[in-house]
Amino acid sequence: MIKVLRTILGVFLFLAFFQANAQVLENYNPHITTVKKHEFSLSPVMASVAVNVEDYPSSAFEMKFPTSSAVFVGNQLWFYTKSDTSFLLPLSAFREQFPEVVGKVDIEVYRSGIREEDISIKKGVFRSGLEVDGGKNVEGPQLREKDYVRDFLILALVIILALIALFKVTYPLMFRTALRPVSIFSEDFSEPGTGGKVFSSDMIYNILVFSMLLTLFIMSGIHFTEVPFLERYLRGDINFLFLVWLSGTAVFMVLSVFKYLWVKMFASVYQIERWDFRQFFYLMRGLVILMLLCFVVIIVFYIQGFTEMDLVLNYAVSLFFLVYLLGVFRLFYIMLKKVPFKSYHLFSYICSSELVPFLVIAKIVLG
Repeated sequence: MIKVLRTILGVFLFLAFFQANAQVLENYNPHITTVKKHEFSLSPVMASVAVNVEDYPSSAFEMKFPTSSAVFVGNQLWFYTKSDTSFLLPLSAFREQFPEVVGKVDIEVYRSGIREEDISIKKGVFRSGLEVDGGKNVEGPQLREKDYVRDFLILALVIILALIALFKVTYPLMFRTALRPVSIFSEDFSEPGTGGKVFSSDMIYNILVFSMLLTLFIMSGIHFTEVPFLERYLRGDINFLFLVWLSGTAVFMVLSVFKYLWVKMFASVYQIERWDFRQFFYLMRGLVILMLLCFVVIIVFYIQGFTEMDLVLNYAVSLFFLVYLLGVFRLFYIMLKKVPFKSYHLFSYICSSELVPFLVIAKIVLG
């Protein structure tokens, strides 16, 4: 009997405490709707709900908004959130700030990829929470921070496309063999222009574009996946981002030369010297085409306001490694009919020159 009385008393005290701290009179959360920019948009850009500003004049609004949101009351900008924001606002303070509002008014929240559950608006009597006065004593306007990364990625893509167009004009023969997708599956390694030197101007041009694309992929991955110890290096204006991009491009150009020397070393050991350059160029032209197409898709998703960009990057990285492996196996099949030694010797050469570096890089990237 005593246990039953204790249970009843505990439930009564809990309900009394709950009622003393909050009494929700109107819950607007079920009525929140989202709107897309246009029919083909991937994610919503605006959420809205109509709130009553006449009833319960002694009540207050409990509002929660996500980071980087522009909040409008009717057609008037109210404030911009730089972080996740929640507060209590007395209805009288709201009416004082917007005296022209009567009856119901729409509260609109603009944010790329916003969801209904990101917003919470309730009217009631609340005993706890941060209470504000409607913004009357704010020291200055809250301005939206410019998205430098988005502008940088778009400009970087335009620069790469311009370089490719210049490459087509300067080296039309190399362009047909290097950037034509069907040439990836060509078994003829004696095409004109594919047997040159790695330090020739046309080949350096290929390495430059490859390194620029690879650096952009890495910078995009750091930004979209929010790598804690690396993302801070991408915080700056657009000039700083270009400096990071060009520095990364220079590093990967040097690494590409080392990769070629690695392939050349094993080609000399296996006495197939004439294959080192062709092998290197064959794989590079396939990866350039793949990265260019993937990066265009990434930019389209990003501009459309897709919220799960880290998922897009994961698919892109997986596709990159998959196509690289398919290119290596395709290379093995081509060389199997053209080199003079047995298949197990060729497999040993492919593993030493391509698969070992690939597995090391895949382990570092994928963990």
